[in-house]
Amino acid sequence: MAILGDSLFTLKQMKDKCINLIFADAPYNIGKDFGNNSDKWESIKAYVDWCKQWIDECMRILKDDGTMYFMTATQHMPYLDTYLSEKYNVLCRIIWTYDSSGVQSKKIFGSLYEPILMINKTPKARHFLLLQFSWGVMR
Repeated sequence: MAILGDSLFTLKQMKDKCINLIFADAPYNIGKDFGNNSDKWESIKAYVDWCKQWIDECMRILKDDGTMYFMTATQHMPYLDTYLSEKYNVLCRIIWTYDSSGVQSKKIFGSLYEPILMINKTPKARHFLLLQFSWGVMR
């Protein structure tokens, strides 16, 4: 199911503990132009505060034995990892690596990965493992 709308408004309309699995890939606050200027907050604190709001709403609608996967920009993950570790249960930290095909800065090292946290509500809760399959051409 796909829902088009304001994420906080939509999440607040949902019942508690009704979702098994959430994969959240929200805006990263890095100023990318998606045609709507929605990827830049006034400060890192404003961005982190916004993330805390929708993350808490996601955890509210997540079933007690559900799992949430969350990703954000590498520079913001430390703030949110700390918050999530104090409030919920971080099962593991996943690194998604990729090839940028040469689209990187020539002046500094670029990050060729994105951090993903796998979270549930408590250490005793079950969790859902998200698997990705790559289909290649067999020769």
